[in-house]
Amino acid sequence: MYLQPDSVTAVVLGVMQDGGLPHVGCRCTRCAAAFADPSRAEYAACLAIVDTRRAPAGVWLLDATPDIKWQLNLLAGALGPHPTRPERLRQPDGIFLTHAHLGHVGGLPQLGPEALAVEGLPIHATEALVALLRENRLWRPAAARLDLRPFLPHQPIPLAGDLTVTPLPVPHRDEWGAGTVAFRVQGPARSLLYLPDIDAWAQWPAADAVLGGVDFALVDATFYGPDELGGRAPVAHPLIPDTLARFGAIPGRLVLTHFNHTNPVLDSHSPAQQTVTAAGARLAATGLTFTL
Repeated sequence: MYLQPDSVTAVVLGVMQDGGLPHVGCRCTRCAAAFADPSRAEYAACLAIVDTRRAPAGVWLLDATPDIKWQLNLLAGALGPHPTRPERLRQPDGIFLTHAHLGHVGGLPQLGPEALAVEGLPIHATEALVALLRENRLWRPAAARLDLRPFLPHQPIPLAGDLTVTPLPVPHRDEWGAGTVAFRVQGPARSLLYLPDIDAWAQWPAADAVLGGVDFALVDATFYGPDELGGRAPVAHPLIPDTLARFGAIPGRLVLTHFNHTNPVLDSHSPAQQTVTAAGARLAATGLTFTL
């Protein structure tokens, strides 16, 4: 993946809901096609921030997905070789976690001694999520190699003098009381919001101001319509038409991400995809970049 030199870039590394595409055990047309042809597979939602103004480049992930091995490989050129093990990639400079669900922390065990074997890798998360990771005996060998750093809501975390990441609490189902955040990334010239999961826009009073105050807003687009769950009880996520109706006119650029494998916007030229385009929004895609 080519990244512009002397710049700060946000890179989309995945666009799917936690289970990815294909979805485990699923035989729908979309998943069957991806099982038969791996080139049609898609990774769980993830974003990287890459600062090529320094050498080696600064590389941070927003979320640690079950697809982390593939996603780090996409960044091989920016990471470069490990300082003492040239056959390995250098570990990233840090990972920011939005919340505790599978698609957002499922890659952490890959950082342990059986796999990447990181040393002192900074992991930024809510205080409650940090405590949960420390309590998890199953992941203790991996957690022992991590530098777990609790953050405070609304407090910017500096990555460089003109590059910060600020956690913003958002409402989302929370089985462990560990909280969920979106991240506002402020670069030297532009800003970006990364919000892969939220229960409902109406439950977040700051939504209009936050989305209207960034240059790029990558937001939860898990489902297009309620029929995607086959009669099962709805899972709390805003539906895409509602998101388009609410934020279609924001001055920032609306980008949809975190698609469930059932979502019809995944089908090229579908009416759902055409609706998104007509509203002036975009669909996130792996490899899509935003210069900050």
